[in-house]
Amino acid sequence: MGVANDWPLVGREQELVSARRALADAEVCGLLLTGRAGAGKTRLAKVLLAELADGGARTHWVRAMSSASTIPFGAFAHLLPGSADGTADRAHRLNRVAGHLTRGAEGRRLVLCVDDAHLLDDLSATLVHQLAATASAFVIVIAPHGVSVPDPVFAMWKDRVAERIDVRELTRPQTTELITAALGGRLEDGAEHRLWHLSLGNPLFLRELVQGGLDSGSLSAVDGVWRWSGALTATPRLVELIETRTDRVDADERRLLELLAFGEPLGCEPLVRLGAGRVLASAEQAGLVVSERTGRRLNVRLAHPLYAEVIRRRTSPLRQRDTYRILAQTLDLTGARRAEDKPRLMRWRLAAGLPIDPQLARAAAETLLRKDFPQAEQLAAEAARSGGGFAAKFLLAQVRIAGGRHADADELLAELAGETVSDAQHARVAATRALNLAFGLGRADDAEAVLDTAETLVSRTADELVTARAALRAAAGACRSALDLLGPVLDRNRRGDPLRLGALVAAAGALAESGRTEACLAVVEEGLAVAARISDASAPGARVRLEHARIVALCRAGRLEEAEDLAGAGYRDAVGDRWGPALAAAAASLGTVALAYGNIRGAIRRFREALVVDGHDQPHEFRPAVAAALARATAMSGRPEDVDLPGPLGGWARAWAAAARGESSRAASLAAEAAAAAEAAGGHGVAAEIRHDLVRFGVDTDVPPDGGGLLELVYAAHARALSAADAAGLDAVATAFADTGARLLAAEAAAQASRAHRAAGKLGSAVTSAQRARAWLASCEDAATPALALLDTPLDLTVRELEIARLVATGLTSRAVADRLVVSVRTVDNVLHGVYAKLGISGRGELASVVGRPEPGSTPADAP
Repeated sequence: MGVANDWPLVGREQELVSARRALADAEVCGLLLTGRAGAGKTRLAKVLLAELADGGARTHWVRAMSSASTIPFGAFAHLLPGSADGTADRAHRLNRVAGHLTRGAEGRRLVLCVDDAHLLDDLSATLVHQLAATASAFVIVIAPHGVSVPDPVFAMWKDRVAERIDVRELTRPQTTELITAALGGRLEDGAEHRLWHLSLGNPLFLRELVQGGLDSGSLSAVDGVWRWSGALTATPRLVELIETRTDRVDADERRLLELLAFGEPLGCEPLVRLGAGRVLASAEQAGLVVSERTGRRLNVRLAHPLYAEVIRRRTSPLRQRDTYRILAQTLDLTGARRAEDKPRLMRWRLAAGLPIDPQLARAAAETLLRKDFPQAEQLAAEAARSGGGFAAKFLLAQVRIAGGRHADADELLAELAGETVSDAQHARVAATRALNLAFGLGRADDAEAVLDTAETLVSRTADELVTARAALRAAAGACRSALDLLGPVLDRNRRGDPLRLGALVAAAGALAESGRTEACLAVVEEGLAVAARISDASAPGARVRLEHARIVALCRAGRLEEAEDLAGAGYRDAVGDRWGPALAAAAASLGTVALAYGNIRGAIRRFREALVVDGHDQPHEFRPAVAAALARATAMSGRPEDVDLPGPLGGWARAWAAAARGESSRAASLAAEAAAAAEAAGGHGVAAEIRHDLVRFGVDTDVPPDGGGLLELVYAAHARALSAADAAGLDAVATAFADTGARLLAAEAAAQASRAHRAAGKLGSAVTSAQRARAWLASCEDAATPALALLDTPLDLTVRELEIARLVATGLTSRAVADRLVVSVRTVDNVLHGVYAKLGISGRGELASVVGRPEPGSTPADAP
């Protein structure tokens, strides 16, 4: 697949305004467009030239080339008459050529565009200046930034004959807008982040990156969203463009570029000590490198990240090894004083084949967690190979878990279990292996067996084993049991150590599901503080889980704006880190917030992203909850999908699927069972949501405000108002939901209020409530829930009549409806005859127009 030759012109509104102003100014006879290579100077000039041609001007395009830079009028050869007097003096030749061009305009405005004006021969450059200075033509001159142009061209701007317009790279929003317009679809955030940081807003580089991604399949559309997977694939043209810039250097400059490509940023001082002062100056002047101050250090880096990509690709393995040797020596000159210097030094020494200290390598690997997992694993593996002992091997296992290599980690942990020399080591290995089996490989039974075996070898009350057991129970929804196990562990471990951190993570998840919001947020705050202080390999994963638990708790508390801000910040960080578990959890957090707001389309997109982001990295403890939430959100859009998930979450998801299919009785039964199961396990927060969904289905039920949180109080009020057919109470509930930001819940309560008003004969109030519902619903993309259907539902039908009528409206036979609702065919037919009588219709064919037909995607598979 390719992209159009001419991409839309995006982000050039200001430049176009300035250019058009100059073209309309009688005192201005030229424009100088300058900017970095690929910034879009030529594209802008072509747009201007096309506008002028459409307006009746006589336009010419001239492109200077180095091959013609020594030939008089070489750039204008294609515009000159067939014969020219080569013996005439300079002034005569200039006047003759200028006259030929102006006469050719035949009285129209003459506009001349000169591309790559820095390559003009002397006579051509003088001609350009003369045409502009005498107002014989309007001249648009294009020249790259940072190069010397012929004196006559420079004089046009200096003498104010021409206006100068600097064409800069696009901003990040403009870059995203351009890609979206070119591809005809939205860009996934990770792909947007990657393309921005590789192109830095350079339209030409961006185009070639997108084309390379399309050609290689790395850039593809999934559910209408463009995602990037795999490595960078540069087009041959992009490589040639960059090589043209980076190949015109001498041997010393090439070595500098290679050092920066493999090690940037580098401090200026050690490079100068190596004798690279002159080379640095010339490379910066040529626009190949840039210098920037970071604190007290002056750093140097390549002028564009794609330079590094291409240079690394073209450097032989032997040359790479030598480059890393020089880099290590360079960093040794500074003493590697900064925290980030030590991991770099270890990596460079390893790549150069130089000996490394296993303890330093292990420490360096720990600092690279979440930032560069391949490098962290390489250093940890080297530390283990070099005699780092148990600590190095255990770290390697942890790094593999964090990097998504769960099977490899399990193999190493099983091996380590036979090498442990103390109870503490054995407990730690067993706990880590159990969590990896359960959450990384989805083998919960094997995880329990590992803990059972470990408890026979070490103390049953070993905190590592208890914490792991509690984490398994919390993930399974057994919140009360998990918290009971964790209480003593937290009491015994007051220090900020990895063991307490693990207990805090498990407790945060259990408290969030229990509806104990404030307690959860306090635990999260402490856990994040501990994770920030320690260097243990478990800290990055702990932060991910704590941050997600915080979002869930805030949403359950009705603090949606706070949750949205934190989830957005976490997602941006995760996109920058490009670490699978963090990105999956952050996407799940955004989906949770979107679902709480009622943005169904956004929730579905984020939940799907959480399930597909680097699938092998996806932590399994998030997967069941995310899959269940995705199923609920999909059902809320009117497209039910059956899911095979255990426990209350699975029952909850199946309840929504049944509701979306119009099976209100089955939906109510499934939801009631799921709520009871959640309550029995101590998941009161989940249970409250499920019981409130019964209210959303129109079922008369109680929602006890056990947690005392804001939303639970509104849930309880909603249940009471619906049970009493209290229209005013339902209106008040709608307002309360809207105040928290839960717009879909507000719309549903208002729809129920509208029906209650209609039943009471208050048609004006019914219209007002319906208008409020539709106003809130406007921001709930793709929402199609049972409560919203009340806005267009006949008032006279009972819940059972409406259920059967809607199922029949999808095309189901009476037998199919009877089987689904577990009633007799006669019952279905009798109810249908009553519906026909109430609605004044003659049969099945008219039902859909009265009770509404579900979206095509929700039509049952067994419909005839």
